[in-house]
Amino acid sequence: MSKLATFLDLDSADKIASLEAIMLVLYAKALIASVPPRRWRSRFGAVAHRNGDDTADIATVRRVRLAIMRALNNVPGSPHCLPQALAARWMLERRSIQSSLFLGTQRDEAGHPRFHAWLKVGEEWVTGLCDESSYTLLVPGTAETA
Repeated sequence: MSKLATFLDLDSADKIASLEAIMLVLYAKALIASVPPRRWRSRFGAVAHRNGDDTADIATVRRVRLAIMRALNNVPGSPHCLPQALAARWMLERRSIQSSLFLGTQRDEAGHPRFHAWLKVGEEWVTGLCDESSYTLLVPGTAETA
């Protein structure tokens, strides 16, 4: 089935979410490329160490997760974890759902740092599924999410 046929088979809410995700992932990629890492916190918002809203509409959270996954198949350049997490966070904020953005690092086999970003709502994964225990979080303490 072609991408267009697959898109046309989606319900209207999924179509809108998919288009929104594509636009926001592209925007996040451009923003990350133009903002130095030392300014990410002030530009992208707080990074959290706590879980988000456990009472969130899980169906909406999952719709956003699937929209981000669809966007990854349609955005050039294979967006990495941070643009995915930021785009999903912005989508959830538009839907009044709080999320927790995590930035972590671990060492690869050669001892080089490897960075990763992931987003969760409560215990529900939105982007960046990983073994959290294998990462050292970059920002100590607890921060509120927007």
